[in-house]
Amino acid sequence: MKSLWKSKVASLILFAGVAMTAPTMAKEAPQLSDRTFRTVNKVQELIATEKYSAAKEKLASALESTSSKKYDRAVLLQQTGFLYSLQDNYVQAAKYFAEALQLDALPVPVAQQVRYSLAQLYLAEEKYTLSVKTMKEWFKVAETTKEKPQAHAYITLASAYVQLEDYKNAIPPTKKAIAMSKSPSESWYLILVASHYELGQLKSVASVLKTLTSKYPQKKRYWMQLSGVYMELGQERNSLATLEMVYKMGKLEGEKEYLRFVNFLAYQGIPYKAAKTLEKEMAAGNIEKTKENYDRLASFWQQAKELDKSILAYKKSYNLAPSAKTQIQIARLMIQDKQYSEATRFVESAASSASEEQKAELEYIRGMAYFELKQPQKALQAMKGAAQSPKFRSTVSPWINFLESQG
Repeated sequence: MKSLWKSKVASLILFAGVAMTAPTMAKEAPQLSDRTFRTVNKVQELIATEKYSAAKEKLASALESTSSKKYDRAVLLQQTGFLYSLQDNYVQAAKYFAEALQLDALPVPVAQQVRYSLAQLYLAEEKYTLSVKTMKEWFKVAETTKEKPQAHAYITLASAYVQLEDYKNAIPPTKKAIAMSKSPSESWYLILVASHYELGQLKSVASVLKTLTSKYPQKKRYWMQLSGVYMELGQERNSLATLEMVYKMGKLEGEKEYLRFVNFLAYQGIPYKAAKTLEKEMAAGNIEKTKENYDRLASFWQQAKELDKSILAYKKSYNLAPSAKTQIQIARLMIQDKQYSEATRFVESAASSASEEQKAELEYIRGMAYFELKQPQKALQAMKGAAQSPKFRSTVSPWINFLESQG
């Protein structure tokens, strides 16, 4: 922040420094003494040829011999401050500008230019309280002149308040600057975003971010921030709609962001769209074809009541990393989808990792599939296999009794 403001103040100080030479002496009362007039002219010549050391010596000598005339001294102090600013010595520049103002001898327009430059210097040097104080003085004097404050003056004040973490007072001048400007700077809106957020004013944050997405639609970060703020506000549908805009613009990056979007779709009760999007992005290579992601895809299809598609996705997961848990999930879905023949074949050999209980459950599912296929003897055999597990004995006993009674 410090270097940013330092880069901005140089041009402002340059303007102030030039404005206080010939125009001031020619048009504004009181008049400089002939000696000071000649000194300032010589200093300007030295500055023009970048002979800063010689200019500094000239000003120092003049200040030592000038004590009675306040106006002469104020101009010499201002010129000294300007000279230091050209050498990027903003601490010394601020010191001499402040001393020039303390004499209260400069014409109002000139003093205002110096005062504004001083506020900028304080901001660059992280002396935020002094920057606020100086800008308040600037505005107070401005009320007595015909010249109306420009937007940048309000932003200078707002920026100092932000650095002091006085967000409440940063907001009004920022809004004023935006309202009076035909083309407000993007950074001004960011001051509002930060201030409202720090104050917990999330609705206002959302409002400003909506403006930013409108003005800078290609800047992904504003859409993502707006989506996040909507979530904090509990406006989940708006959050999803905003995130979907980022997706449609092709701005999502990395698997994590794509997964966040598809998970959000499913969470909001749109599993079919979640599954279609996930399937598309896996095919495009934006989401890896891992067991975990195939499980996710299968879950979305299952939520969407697309059991056949869910089974296919689970099978891909199973092929990547066979497990009894996935095998059981697939077998159950096959029963639900009335794929009875496929179910009997799929569970015929349990996954190598299957526990005794899992093997029993697979036998139980196989028994139900044979029953639906009207093959009672095979169903009975499978149920008896499941009964070997104490956990399933009570579940399959009624089936065994029934099937045996059918003889």
